[in-house]
Amino acid sequence: MQYWLVLAAALSLAAPLDSQPTPAGGSPGGEPLDFVASFAAAATPIAAPAASSAPPQAATDRWLLMQALQGTWEGSLLDENRLSLTGWIDASFTASSDRNTNLPMGFNYLPNQFAIQQNWIRFDRSVVTSDTTEPTFGFRSDWILPGIDYRFTVARGLFSDQLTANHGQPDTYGIDPIQFYGEAYFPTVAQGMDVKVGRFFALYGIETVDAISNLFLSHSYTDIYDPYTHTGIVTTTKLSDAWTVQAGLVLGSDVFIDPADTPTFIGSVKWTGAQQRDTVLFNVILGSGRFNQGQDFHNPEVFDLIYTRKLNDRLTYNFESLFGFTTNVPAIGTAEWFGILNYLTYQLTPRLASSARLEFFDDVQGQRTGFPGLYTELTAGFSFQPIKGITFRPEVRYDNQDESAPFEGKHWLVTASTDMIIRW
Repeated sequence: MQYWLVLAAALSLAAPLDSQPTPAGGSPGGEPLDFVASFAAAATPIAAPAASSAPPQAATDRWLLMQALQGTWEGSLLDENRLSLTGWIDASFTASSDRNTNLPMGFNYLPNQFAIQQNWIRFDRSVVTSDTTEPTFGFRSDWILPGIDYRFTVARGLFSDQLTANHGQPDTYGIDPIQFYGEAYFPTVAQGMDVKVGRFFALYGIETVDAISNLFLSHSYTDIYDPYTHTGIVTTTKLSDAWTVQAGLVLGSDVFIDPADTPTFIGSVKWTGAQQRDTVLFNVILGSGRFNQGQDFHNPEVFDLIYTRKLNDRLTYNFESLFGFTTNVPAIGTAEWFGILNYLTYQLTPRLASSARLEFFDDVQGQRTGFPGLYTELTAGFSFQPIKGITFRPEVRYDNQDESAPFEGKHWLVTASTDMIIRW
């Protein structure tokens, strides 16, 4: 088992590196989308918040609703206050060699049927990050309205009763107020400091929750079985063109206001090369690292390294290595898991990109997936945007786990899936 992890690391480090997935949406002014450029830039967890260049100013990238409101008094009111109301619907179909469930694979865990992954609504007020010396303030509210993805993202203490609502099992469709935070940007602190207070996405990882920021419909095990959100405060400070740091204090991982809360530190350090072709990002989640048996709650410690290399204007490579552990786990003691993740993305045309993902995920004691052993996963697919606001992501995927039989009694799983994202 450990041989394959070492081999994967060696192969990955032998190649040039570059990190973070591409938004599957559109680009300013309705121009064709450059998937590779977006993938390398927009998914970087430590990036400064998006903002208009000078207040007040209409957003440069408008989707259906904001386009319809442009020129009306409602649209002017939104623009003058840097407000935006957007969203998307992500509908999918997954053909599978399994009959009842694709778990422990997710998010598209429903085999051989159509599903709504996300019905997402986003209302925000952007902060201003350039051409000003005055602090600016904003907020964001993101909701997953009925969709199957809520099952993986909902936080304990915040609508988490949906996970036992169906005779002790999760409802198929549910809701999740997945982000809601206030934000302030201070341009004169170092080269700019952003502060968020509320519930926000976890800092680490190549992949993220919102469908528009991922190349594939399916997610890696490294993403599925680690935290998605934190509630608390986090700061992002740009020290120089090369160095950016984050630090925050949160209530725990994937928990809201609940007896299971425990103080947890989150932080990261990012280095960007002078030519903007290489980035290295190191993230940590540091809390008790101890399973709370009284509350039956998992408190992981996570260490995550991401390396990104833009090989040329069309080709991008992403590498991630993750280690997590929890102590005091019933019947196990210390549970450990390792993830090694590789992405290779090639921009075929301005509207079409091809991608491949190779992952090794070792759930040593089986505490994360329920089945101990090394998972090997290979995914290949395309991101295609025929017109602005509509994206298709067909993919084929093979999963294997030799030590257990997690896929309905088999060691392997084959899926062929596609989804359609409609942005409004």
